[in-house]
Amino acid sequence: MLDKLVAAMQVPDIRKRIQFVLMIFAVYVVALHVPAAGVNHEAIEKLVGTGVFSALDIFSGGALRKFSVIALGVMPYINASIIMQLLTVAIPQLQAMQKEGDSGRKQINKITRYVTVGLAFLQAFGLYQLLSSNGAIAKSIPNLLIVVVTLTAGTMFLMWLGEQMTEKGIGNGISLLIFVGIMVSLPGQVIQTAQLVAGDPTKIVGVVATLALFLASIVGVIYMTQGVRKIPVHHMKRIVGTRMSQAGTSFLPLKVNTAGVIPVIFAMSIQLFPATVAQFFPNIEWLQQATTWLQPGGSIWASLIFATLVLFFTYFFVAMQYDTHDMADNLKKYGSIIPGVRPGKPTAEYLDKVLSRITLAGAVFLAVISLVQYWAPTWTGINTFSLVGGTSLLIVVGVALETMTAIEAQMAMRNYEGFIRTSSGPPQGGANMATAGARTYAGARKAA
Repeated sequence: MLDKLVAAMQVPDIRKRIQFVLMIFAVYVVALHVPAAGVNHEAIEKLVGTGVFSALDIFSGGALRKFSVIALGVMPYINASIIMQLLTVAIPQLQAMQKEGDSGRKQINKITRYVTVGLAFLQAFGLYQLLSSNGAIAKSIPNLLIVVVTLTAGTMFLMWLGEQMTEKGIGNGISLLIFVGIMVSLPGQVIQTAQLVAGDPTKIVGVVATLALFLASIVGVIYMTQGVRKIPVHHMKRIVGTRMSQAGTSFLPLKVNTAGVIPVIFAMSIQLFPATVAQFFPNIEWLQQATTWLQPGGSIWASLIFATLVLFFTYFFVAMQYDTHDMADNLKKYGSIIPGVRPGKPTAEYLDKVLSRITLAGAVFLAVISLVQYWAPTWTGINTFSLVGGTSLLIVVGVALETMTAIEAQMAMRNYEGFIRTSSGPPQGGANMATAGARTYAGARKAA
């Protein structure tokens, strides 16, 4: 991976894109330390440590705890994107718009931005109400306007930065912003862990155990993220116009972890919702007890509830992504069959059976790796390092793999461009052109 990154930095265009991403990272870090006005930060520190706001603080890179101008992070945009994805499946007009190609996607993106503004406004308003009820900010119309306008503008600014990175940088800009938001807190966690060991040398055993869990979690996430079930597909000879396509065999790749981190986010939001409600009613004792009992990792039953929610949302998201009947119809339409399986309905049933099995493996892994974040401090006695398992590690590793894949694609594209220029240049002898073309093709294969 490092060799490919060094090779990419030697290509001027790719180096420029990587430098642009690093520049946006610097802008994000600066915005992270620009505080919003009129807020009691000590009260916010206590408030953010519990409920769903602890999860939001992770995705904002500590911006919510600092209550900076980007305290909401990009979560309103992520929620808007998920809502639009679900609505696209349910509403025929949006389905037709999505099938229109680039123009349809632009219209859906435009609607997503408007939904993001609405969600950011509502979330900022709810945050103001929660802060004012807990004495973190004085109740007044000017303070309400300051909080709502500032936080909404901060979210839209981050959305714009993400779009700029997607267009002029490498990889998905929104994912990279979440990535840097999580990674920016890593140095502080390492310093706190070092200070803990300096104060109590016996903690070194727990630190070693935490490091081992951290490395094992990374290996597991990479293994499951890259895991693909390849279903062999045999293509028949077909005549299209005056051309005849040759028969051959390829693979239909089905990812083990198709849903990514979305089921974990949904499950965590639902299970932490009572804790958020309990913050509005601090005097109701049974609600406070239920909040403690439902805390993910707080008990065996709470862990089982969390795992069940992850399994449910994983299957739900995979069902939204894959339409096995449509896949079977497309294979039948183009004269392709899965060896040993009849076309049509039997193919759809076979694909559904395979998807159900690999989705179960992916869902169980997501549940376990998410709960490790809560179990690890109990096992090791180290509570200053939170990147052991959990949603944060899933996002960090997933985005890193996705970005390296995008860099490799850029490298391969430029190698193929070189091949095209060699082939279209003035003839310099058949043997020389064949040698140059083979060398360029081999380089592209190696990069890919």
